[in-house]
Amino acid sequence: MQLKDEWIQEDDVYDNPLLRLTINGLKYYGILLYKSQPFKELNCFRGVCFTASMLAFNVTQYVDLYQVWGNIAEMTANAATTLLFTTTIVRILHFYWNRARFNNAIKVADEGVQHLLRFGNAPEKEIFWDNVKYMNRLTAAFWICALVTANTMCVYALVQYQTLKSMDLFNSTEPFDPPLILRSWYPTDNIVDSFATIYLIQLYIMYVGQLIVPCWHVFMVSLMLYARTALMALNYKLAHLEQYAVSGMRSGRKIKCVVDPEEERCNVRKELIVECIQQLHKIFEYTRELEALTRGAMFMDFVVFSVLLCALLFEASSTNSFVQIFIDICYIMTMTAILFLYYWHANEIHYQANLLSSSAFMNDWYNYPRSVNRHLITFICYSNKPLDMKAYIVSMSLDTFLAILRASYSYFTILKQAAG
Repeated sequence: MQLKDEWIQEDDVYDNPLLRLTINGLKYYGILLYKSQPFKELNCFRGVCFTASMLAFNVTQYVDLYQVWGNIAEMTANAATTLLFTTTIVRILHFYWNRARFNNAIKVADEGVQHLLRFGNAPEKEIFWDNVKYMNRLTAAFWICALVTANTMCVYALVQYQTLKSMDLFNSTEPFDPPLILRSWYPTDNIVDSFATIYLIQLYIMYVGQLIVPCWHVFMVSLMLYARTALMALNYKLAHLEQYAVSGMRSGRKIKCVVDPEEERCNVRKELIVECIQQLHKIFEYTRELEALTRGAMFMDFVVFSVLLCALLFEASSTNSFVQIFIDICYIMTMTAILFLYYWHANEIHYQANLLSSSAFMNDWYNYPRSVNRHLITFICYSNKPLDMKAYIVSMSLDTFLAILRASYSYFTILKQAAG
């Protein structure tokens, strides 16, 4: 395999405060590369092996779903992991297909962060570091949720197996619920005796999933968070335009000395407004690219998670096992968190973009000459262009997120009435 230059990132990108927690995880998985990395092809091969093993395992999960088709309790017990893996695999394959575009999005975000840290003033840097702290807390919370969900299921299956084995129920004729780990398809007639092999295979796959699922979703959210950070800094710049002009600083450069300081200040105001228009245009293009890279997967999540949340609620309400209820709740929290992360930050981008015209109106425009105000009006007109992300026909907003939760609960109510 010949590696292209656009697939390989600079080493400094992996030290970016906003991105490093997630892109280093993707680097370990094997889908991101850096220039000084030895054995790049071997790293790519590791990523392909991880993805291929997840894909093969996911096929066996669908075989299992076919075998238990009609038994709602057993179907929902396996459907959560099956569909979560499916959506993740689709995202990884989509990355391979659009590797250059994803790497370019990382590069643009890194360049924007580096420019802000180099030329931004103290309030802009404070906005950035507040978002970094927010990103770190968000990453920790989502990782904890994902790790607890996956590890609880693995440990619970092992405890179930040891309990049933000690009671010798495997050889008895009495009905019993098999461990969750034995629900998966395996090419042998005696899956009980092959428990160790099955368990190790699923444990390996589960830990691969624990690596890629949190890393991928938080990675995409970090790119969305960069867009929100850039919009917040732009809002601050517009609201305090006069401070930028009076300070004599623009993009880290001192303005030249002229005979008429007021005339130069007016020119600086115009240049600042033009810069704001250019920055907003870049943010618009960047957000549209993120939308194009996420809309397919998000539309699939919109359809799949609505039904799956309903199924998990039904299983949690039907089982008598406290541990199984806990696992179902963890899965519900994980899937709800995935949807919330995307829809919340897409809503934040839309909200910050809507503030731009108000921020432009907050400066001392009434003291500006007409030539400056004409530039300001141009920006306000341009900023009124809506900046909302969509998953094809589905708008990514908090209203849509709440609609998904309401629809899932409605499906659950109907299913519960039909089962009762």
